[in-house]
Parts: sequence; structure tokens; C-alpha cells
Amino acid sequence: MAAGAGPQMIRVLQVLEATEGGTRRHLRDLVGALDPAEFGVALAVSCGRDPAFRDDLAGYAARGVPVSEVAMRRGVAPLSDLLSLVRLVRLVRRSRPDVIHAHSSKAGFLSRLAGAWCRVPVVYTPHVFPFLMARGRYAPRFYRLLERSVRGATAALIAVSEEEVREALRLGYARERVHLIPNGVAACGAGDVTVRATGDLKVVFFGRLTWQKGPDLVIEAAADVVAHVPHVQFLFYGAGELAEPLRVQVAERELAAHVQFKGACAQGETVAHMRGADVVVVPSRWEGCPYVVLEAFLAGVPVVAAAVGGVPELIRDGVNGVLVEAGDAEALCDGLLGLLRAPDRRLRLAQAGRVTAASHPLAGMAASVGAVYRCVAGLRK
Repeated sequence: MAAGAGPQMIRVLQVLEATEGGTRRHLRDLVGALDPAEFGVALAVSCGRDPAFRDDLAGYAARGVPVSEVAMRRGVAPLSDLLSLVRLVRLVRRSRPDVIHAHSSKAGFLSRLAGAWCRVPVVYTPHVFPFLMARGRYAPRFYRLLERSVRGATAALIAVSEEEVREALRLGYARERVHLIPNGVAACGAGDVTVRATGDLKVVFFGRLTWQKGPDLVIEAAADVVAHVPHVQFLFYGAGELAEPLRVQVAERELAAHVQFKGACAQGETVAHMRGADVVVVPSRWEGCPYVVLEAFLAGVPVVAAAVGGVPELIRDGVNGVLVEAGDAEALCDGLLGLLRAPDRRLRLAQAGRVTAASHPLAGMAASVGAVYRCVAGLRK
């Protein structure tokens, strides 16, 4: 565990396979915000999903956080999963944590098996349950079955949204074991909220170029938006398997003059890039508690977002942002046009968003998670 861990310190092993996007950000923020005098943190991570995650390892090392690589595969892979479980069990026995905190589905499943085997309590944060992401007729049922099978090995479940709370209760979790702790963000000096009434306007998308994040819906909406507001540009910050299909879609819709693909940007640079936007668009088909919305609030930029997962808990439609129906490009177009045509409304929503961001502090999130650790660690004594 972390160097200098004393006898009264709670030793926490953080386990993550989904080392990208919001879960990567969540882990980094949480580890940095936990009180080092009370919690000795170590990591067990897999770098297979996103090799760029290795860039984070130096930061953890600088904090004195031990990191062990435990290869884990995304999706169901019985032989590989068994090997990953054996490695994780060995690590738990060697490091002897008081609490295991598992993030997302694969790490969550393996960690709960390892915790049961080693008699270590496990805290689980789904960051969206896998059955809410699965497509098809049978996959959601299968993932629900898997989640139920390890429910008894879950000392506490941390939900980042009310949707996750409801789903956890449907799975049969006792209400006292489910803790609602939305994501939090640290304040940053993003400057005053300003809006542009003239000149080219920019609608900006931040996220992985995947079906989940809905960048295809933005391009469909853009085709109608530019017909009404020709002086608008759509900028995409992100990378993913849809990069080439999206370029084809842009060409088919004759939008090359209005769409730019900027590539991925470092998570620490997102707010700075947002400051150059007039509207941030979040068209996801599912989400937990998306950092991109909180970051837009910090940047002082209004948001048009699909009403999925925890998004409606962050955005009150017409108060601090605009909510639209998920998967509906026409509704997305209407939401964007409503803001692009109304600078006064953009200013009002952005100012309200700043207030919302202030109500989701990183320190508060970490304190709430720490309280769960204390409760769970007490179960072991």
C-alpha cells in the first residue's frame, strides 16, 4: 500500500479496467482528493483498453501511490477472466487492503469475487451498470444475472446518479448499502462568463467518437442547423472507432465547410478548449454523471444535452441548460438553434451552470466516498 501507511490508516485498493474517459478521470480525481493522513491508497489497473493510461502512472508514482498492473479484458472472456482473477487474488493477499474499491463492470465483477475469496469488503461504483449499456435482446438479461450473482459480495455500492440507485434497488440491494455520490469537480480559474452575439459561432463536442456518445447525432443535427444559422462551426474533440464513418457522414451531408475533427485533447485541457465554444453539446445515448457537463459549467458555456442517466440531475431544462430526448437528432437541432439564436439566453444558462458546478465540489465527493470506506472497513473488524 501507500508508503508511510500507519496502523490507523485505512488501506484501500482501487481496481480499474476501464482506464479511459470519465472513469479514468474519476479515479485520478478521487485518489488525489482523499485525505492521505487517513487513507493509504494503492491501484490495480489494466492498461489494455487505453495504452495512453500509462501516462497517468507517473503522476501516481509522484504522489507515492503504488500501482500494480493486472491484465483484464473488456467484455466476457472466461479463460482470460480466470487468469485475471488469480492475479488479483494474489495481489490482494500480498497487499492486504482493508477495503477494495472497484470501478466499472469488469473490475467490479472480478474484485467482488476476489474480495469474497480473501474476505476483504468491496465497494463497487458501476459508473453505469453494464446492462444499461448492452444492446440486443439477451445481453442486458445476461449482465443483470451477473450483477445479481455478486450482489452478496458487495459491502457497499456507490451510485453516481439516481438512475443507478433505482437500478441497484431493482437488483435487490438493501437501501442502506446504496450510497448516492455524484461526481465532483475542483474549481478552476476559467474567467468571467461571456457570450458572443456576432461572428462565427462554435458548437463543440467533447468525448470518445463512439456510438454511446452520439457524435453521429450531432452531424445529423448540424445539417439542419447550418441551414438556419450558416455562420456556425461544429468542432469535435475526441477519438474512437467512429472517426472514419463520421467523416463519411460529413461528406454525404456536404458539411465539410462547417465541421472540424480536432482529435483527442488531454482531460486537463478540456475546460480551456471549452472557453472558445458558444455551446457544448452532449448527445450521449447513456451516461452516469458526465464530467463534460460539469466542465462546461466550469467553463461558463451553456449545454445542450440528452436527458439520460444522471444528466437531468445536473441540468434543469431551461434553468442551467437545455435537455433533449436521447437519440433524436431533430430535437438536438431544435435545442441548438434555440441557444445559437439567443445570446441573452446563453448567458443566463451559463451563469446558472457556474452555480451548479459550485454545488458539486471534488472535496465533497471525496469526503463522502471516505465515509463509505470508514463504514465498510468497520465491517471487517
